Amino acid sequence: MTNIAFLALSLTLAAESDPTIAPSADQATTSESAAPASQPAPAPPAPEAAAATPAPAPAPAPAVAKPSEDDIETLSEVIDLEDQATQDPAAGWYGKGFPERIRILALPTARVVRKGGFDFVIDHRSGTPIYNRAGHQPGADMWNNFLGLDGPMEVGLGLRYGVLDRLDVGLYRAGGSRVDTYELDVKGLALRQDDDGVDVGARAGVTWFAQRNAEDAHGFFGQLHATRLIANRLLLTVAALYHSNSTNATKFNEDKKYSAAWAAGAELRLAAPVSLDAEVVSCTFGYCSKKPAFSGGVKYFTNRHTFALVCGNTQYITADGYLTNTDTAWKDVVIGFNITREY
Repeated sequence: MTNIAFLALSLTLAAESDPTIAPSADQATTSESAAPASQPAPAPPAPEAAAATPAPAPAPAPAVAKPSEDDIETLSEVIDLEDQATQDPAAGWYGKGFPERIRILALPTARVVRKGGFDFVIDHRSGTPIYNRAGHQPGADMWNNFLGLDGPMEVGLGLRYGVLDRLDVGLYRAGGSRVDTYELDVKGLALRQDDDGVDVGARAGVTWFAQRNAEDAHGFFGQLHATRLIANRLLLTVAALYHSNSTNATKFNEDKKYSAAWAAGAELRLAAPVSLDAEVVSCTFGYCSKKPAFSGGVKYFTNRHTFALVCGNTQYITADGYLTNTDTAWKDVVIGFNITREY
């Protein structure tokens, strides 16, 4: 029995080691279930098949268009934002939105009206002092006369037109209860601050002075003006004034004497709509009254308009009387105002 058992075991081992012997059903099932895990990857296609279906070539990269020289931004065209942030806002206070500064209060500057434009002005000056110290009741008189505005008034109406870029003409009439004065003049700008560092201009014309129960007076005048704007805030002007037959409250028409004077004025722009203005005229040759004429005031700006409240020691605002000085004491100032409108 032992030999028979060894013989069966030997035959069994030999059958398992012989590859020619087919596996059993259970072994086949096990082999088929394990085949996918151990099955090798499919072989690549033959070279003939690969040649038959070539791979698509990669698309070429789009060409970059070179900008033209006109489209290339140069350094001069680049806006300096830092420079804009630090620019003085006062630079715009003398632009086209505001009227051209052709006068301080009554004293003209060297500048002219813009070409094709009009400048209309209304002037008022009181003839009675704000506070009349010679009166019996100065305080009561001040309020009863409404700061002098209830007394005789000097009223002026003027119109200027810009004929050329540096040339304008003007017509002015000032009148009151006693006298009337008419002016006709032309003013030209020889130098301009933008090009020459200072504005220099000349003004010339004629006046006709009419007084009741007296002979009329006629004369011609000439003026030379220099004006400069400093730091876009301070406008300074100086002038030399001449009239061949000047007139004022104390000079009679029979006296044909001339007058010559120098003048200076300043306008300090505190903000876009507000400035402080002052001017003085001092007669030096010919007929001259005792005291130089001065005026000061506050000016308010809007679009193409100005309004100025003025105090001074003279009523005269025309070319024949403004340069003759005055006999009014500086303490006996009169009140007035100016309104201008530029078209």
